[in-house]
Amino acid sequence: MKKIYIILSIFLISCSSSYEVDDAEKAFAEKYPNLKIESIKKVDSSFFEIIIKDQILYLTADLKHLLAGNIIDLKTGNNLTEARVKKHRSSVLKNILDADTIIYKPKETSHVITVFTDISCPYCKKLHNEIDKLLENNIEVRYVLFSRNGKNDVAYRDMVSIWCSTNKKELIEKAFNDDFLSSKNCENPLDKNYQLGYELRVNGTPMIFTEDGAVIPGYLPYKRIIEILKSG
Repeated sequence: MKKIYIILSIFLISCSSSYEVDDAEKAFAEKYPNLKIESIKKVDSSFFEIIIKDQILYLTADLKHLLAGNIIDLKTGNNLTEARVKKHRSSVLKNILDADTIIYKPKETSHVITVFTDISCPYCKKLHNEIDKLLENNIEVRYVLFSRNGKNDVAYRDMVSIWCSTNKKELIEKAFNDDFLSSKNCENPLDKNYQLGYELRVNGTPMIFTEDGAVIPGYLPYKRIIEILKSG
């Protein structure tokens, strides 16, 4: 880790130029025309920060070197990259409409988690079986239905049926209990959810996001989730 700090400090001292954001964007686009830049800004005289989905890259101010990795503030020890990634995730999560989720709301809400869940996932079922405990601890749960195996999957069709039912929560219970679901079809957010999952780098389920953009990957017992939320 000390070596990383030393390398970063050398970059900070040595890199400087008069290039601006437009120049950096043009240079990156010429090299990677198929990658969509979501945002780009000049961090300081040494780096441009480039966000592509949930990934942050750094382009040196002379436009010669592209860095993938974490930038550490040597003075504070803070991971500046992770802070920016969390902020980006948080902005994406805030743009998810309540109307596109299934919400389990406690009497009073102290924390909100957004869970990408798949009814064919055994660990999603395990987490779902503890949802009452989360609600008892004032944790609101927002389900985003997410078929981790894509559209050509029974779970995808079943989740469309769940969404198109008049009682989504009742059908989720049936699905997690392996009960038969009658096939239904209607306008639904499943495809949009898949794109959101790609943007947020959801590579498995359940994937849990806190309000500030932190990730709780995979299943954790409800007590551990509560500890993480309280400590955050």
